[in-house]
Amino acid sequence: MKEVETSYIEKIIEIMKNNELTEVTLEDTDKSLIIKNNGYKPVIKEKETQVKIKEDIIAEQKKEEPVETSKKLTPITSNMIGLFFSKPSPNEKPFVKVGDEIKEGQVICIIETIKLMNKITSEISGRVAEICIEDGKPVEYGQVMMYVEEN
Repeated sequence: MKEVETSYIEKIIEIMKNNELTEVTLEDTDKSLIIKNNGYKPVIKEKETQVKIKEDIIAEQKKEEPVETSKKLTPITSNMIGLFFSKPSPNEKPFVKVGDEIKEGQVICIIETIKLMNKITSEISGRVAEICIEDGKPVEYGQVMMYVEEN
């Protein structure tokens, strides 16, 4: 099976939700991709790998200490499910850390979905006040990844 774009999978998941489908299977000669609706929380499986994201795991994730601020904080949420990576590779510095100034369009993290590394960019400018997800941990669609104090 050729690599499937994340946006394509997100569209399939949305169609599943809207039509109350419980399972969709995409097959090729050597691989298959099964997307199952597990109580309206899709679970994506490959033949060799099964990815499950559970709320109790996310709730246990450690957070960096937030920066004290008197301004309004704006959340940056994940636009896909996958694994959150704060660095381009294990031996490099994080894209951002608490206290950093970021600009709109700046890469702030990577989310790995089905072995695809998706660079996530900020939609706002400001100062990173809190990072809510530990490096290498699962992230769900719509989950807050960090809070930014807008300029």
